[in-house]
Amino acid sequence: MSLTLYMITSALEGYMDYTAKVNKNARDVFLFFTMDRGNEEQIQRRQLEFVAGEGYNLENIVKTDFIYCPIALLFSEKFVEKVGDVLKEELQFFPCKLICKEKSLDWYIAKIIRRIPMIDREASTYTTLTDGEKVLEFPKYRRDVEEKFFIARDTENIAYYVVSEQFKNLCTENELLIGYDDPEFSLCIKQ
Repeated sequence: MSLTLYMITSALEGYMDYTAKVNKNARDVFLFFTMDRGNEEQIQRRQLEFVAGEGYNLENIVKTDFIYCPIALLFSEKFVEKVGDVLKEELQFFPCKLICKEKSLDWYIAKIIRRIPMIDREASTYTTLTDGEKVLEFPKYRRDVEEKFFIARDTENIAYYVVSEQFKNLCTENELLIGYDDPEFSLCIKQ
């Protein structure tokens, strides 16, 4: 059985800036939400705030339920209301503010809890640093994972994550507007 994996993206079409950036505390946000380091209590006490990219306006931002941010995953209130309970074993949601055209919107930042060995270490491409250390550059994902999941980070290279066909189907059934790309192709063009 060949597993179909995806990278999630904005559902909006075009080459506009459909991303978001963290307004403050970028290092702490990255360490906690991407690298699984840091203090949850400290994160919960902070007002997490992101700024929507120039491609978003007050009309089109309500047409997406996911916004790509290089250091975090941002989901709409609608997403959390419709599928948050189903995903609670794999995603932990924290309220945040998303600023779009100077208006503050209620969104959620998510931390991926689930870890699965997803990357095919032998088929992936690495860069060798000057000190001889090999760093993952272009991952190839295993398609033989038998464990069922919605969203997961790799166990070793935790900055890399994918969603499954099961996640895509759940979002489609709940009329959530999220885009999907091939994870191996997406990483090549976003770096």
